[in-house]
Amino acid sequence: MIENIYEVLIADDYIRSQAEGRIKYYEFPPTGDVTAPYIVIDPLAPGMSADYGDNKPTSEEFLYQIDVMTLNRDQTKDIAKRIRSVLEEIGIMENNSGLDEWDAETGIFRIARRYTGKVVTIK
Repeated sequence: MIENIYEVLIADDYIRSQAEGRIKYYEFPPTGDVTAPYIVIDPLAPGMSADYGDNKPTSEEFLYQIDVMTLNRDQTKDIAKRIRSVLEEIGIMENNSGLDEWDAETGIFRIARRYTGKVVTIK
């Protein structure tokens, strides 16, 4: 699923124009090395069986955190909002947790949001 989320993000013109080449998964930038917008997709838990039919799992549920980091608060908010919108279009929903922070030492604004979704696994 992580590759699907990545593909959806880079397919969006606005997100791609803001963070092209800096949309990663598992890979955080070195501390203070955010000279341009940076997006990190991070799985928080392995996929878990979610729904059952005939005592067999029919879907898998997952939990991801997506971090947006920039040197501009408004830009960080705009990118995070667009990510939420793009993911909602494919059925991945924000789960009302995360953080907004600013690091005075580096000047980096960070918004981290958690998203959940399901994938049907019936074969």
